[in-house]
Amino acid sequence: RAATPALPTAAREEAVSGPGKASVSVVLGQATGLRYRDADALALRVGTAILGSGFTSRLMGTVRDQEGLTYDISAGMGEDAITDGDWRISATFAPALLAKGIASTEQQLARWARDGVTAEELAARKTDIVGIYEVGLATTAGLAAALQQAILRGYPLSWLDEYPKAIRALTLDEVNRAIKKHIDPAKMVLVKAGTV
Repeated sequence: RAATPALPTAAREEAVSGPGKASVSVVLGQATGLRYRDADALALRVGTAILGSGFTSRLMGTVRDQEGLTYDISAGMGEDAITDGDWRISATFAPALLAKGIASTEQQLARWARDGVTAEELAARKTDIVGIYEVGLATTAGLAAALQQAILRGYPLSWLDEYPKAIRALTLDEVNRAIKKHIDPAKMVLVKAGTV
């Protein structure tokens, strides 16, 4: 169904108290106004992976490895197969490290949104994404999941072969333009749940 895109409006903060919890779960995010098949969605997804997907991401490299503020932090996009999706950073911090952890995360987010990604980061991430995808197709379960996702997102089955080509074809300009167009650190919603 046609729908008005959900767009970020203003920054907001919510705290959900869970006394005695050993850690605080944090989500920082916003609506993107994008569905998976929209023109900028794939470029933004790859740029987001550079920021926060896996152990080679910027967030893991700084907030976790260099600063030791968390064991778990990532960024991703979702809920966008049939509706406008969201963009989010998810992390877990010890209560005593919460303020430092959020500040470090916001600093990395601001830098990424302002400066974008580098050509080297993009080349490496495209190789990773395509490699993981192709390895995933080697199992029956992986192939079934890929078929299901293609159908759910409205693609023909040929998308299974086209997806790696679409990833490889992304340019640095496309990725950085998508980041600047769709992500606004000043309009993020911050949710903290735990001992806050």
